[in-house]
Amino acid sequence: MATLNETFAARLERLGITLPEILLPKAGTDLSKWAVVACDQYTSDQPYWDKVDQIVGDAPSTVRITLPEIYLEQPGVEGRIEKIHAAMADYQARGILENKGEGLVYLKRTTEHSGTREGIVVAMDLERYNYARDSKSLIRATEGTIVERIPPRLAVRRAAPLELPHIMILVDDPTHSVIETLAAKTAEFDPAYDIDLMQEGGKLQGWRIQKPAQVEAILTKLETLLDKTISVQGSEPLFWAMGDGNHSLATAKARWEETKKELEARGLWLDAIMAHPARFALAEIVNIHSPGLFFEPIHRAVFTSKVDALTELVKAEPDAVVISTTEAAAKALLVGPEGQDKAVYFDGKNWFTLAYKSSVKKLPTAMVDELFLRFKSQDDSARIDFIHGWDDTKKLVAEGAGVFYTPVIARERLFTWVQENGPLPKKSFSMGHAEEKRYYVEARKIVK
Repeated sequence: MATLNETFAARLERLGITLPEILLPKAGTDLSKWAVVACDQYTSDQPYWDKVDQIVGDAPSTVRITLPEIYLEQPGVEGRIEKIHAAMADYQARGILENKGEGLVYLKRTTEHSGTREGIVVAMDLERYNYARDSKSLIRATEGTIVERIPPRLAVRRAAPLELPHIMILVDDPTHSVIETLAAKTAEFDPAYDIDLMQEGGKLQGWRIQKPAQVEAILTKLETLLDKTISVQGSEPLFWAMGDGNHSLATAKARWEETKKELEARGLWLDAIMAHPARFALAEIVNIHSPGLFFEPIHRAVFTSKVDALTELVKAEPDAVVISTTEAAAKALLVGPEGQDKAVYFDGKNWFTLAYKSSVKKLPTAMVDELFLRFKSQDDSARIDFIHGWDDTKKLVAEGAGVFYTPVIARERLFTWVQENGPLPKKSFSMGHAEEKRYYVEARKIVK
């Protein structure tokens, strides 16, 4: 009897996905301890991760098989990676993770701040993904990829038998024709989990979708959406756009390219190589128009002992008209459509609006980043940091910073902008607060 992937092979290939064999914790596992927030959150908040350790104790948990990035720059990271691989092997040996077979997982995530976000867990085809700025692949990065951030993640993935996703990939579905239609059908699906997440993470529910007719219905809707995308964008469409976990998907891609070379060196045929599980990466797909998905700006703070010189550079910015303003006016500007091509600067005394000229085809985040690089030629000790929140950014002027506020790109513009101009500058937007990021639950084998 044909598997689901065999049955729908050509259609899945066109969509750039596959139906993963989902691994979930066995019955009796405390899922409130198993599920832990994405590793790239709370990167400067050691008490948060200390509390996670306290909550988890000796119970099986994804915190033991992932690497919170707060530890990346700390001594002993190599030992942590070895423990991760050992814990993965131990969980498999003890049957902590059970193979639930091929299929999809429909999930609902409810948080106090954002309400309900819905998604589908699939596996993305890394052959259809390229994070280069000029990429025309079906799956693309929406922000610049910092290749220097890949090696430490690659060290984890190289010897890992499992992957766990905190990747969220966006699809442009303004009529809510795919993911949001599944809420009314959960009685037809197999319950997978119902978790009260730790540390104010809200509630997470999941259902397995494994019956051929159920899977086919979803694929048909995705194909219809892809056809619409092609009719608008042309034959090289951006269909899947990175939301969160850009560097994790880039790491999976890097490991897949290594794996292909290793398998070729062993003399395997192309068909056997392309059937390897490392070709795919687990991810949650989310509609960019989901009412439970909030896009938020990421601001910039430039730390320098020469704030006055930074201010003068801002006032002389050749690509913008610089106007004095007030904090209240600046706040109102950046949340409206007229603020999409503008930025705001505050040096502790004065507020300025930078209104970029219509001839400039760059986002405000790019303009600020380029301004910083020019300033760094005057002050080599200057450094830039990326900050969430208006007040958290403003208070940094007391620590010797000039701060820049930038708008968040309107979600309706994201796909068009990336299709026409390539990825946004790094740290251009954030999807929700830290506690609203994806929590690890599902796992998948990436070795044979």
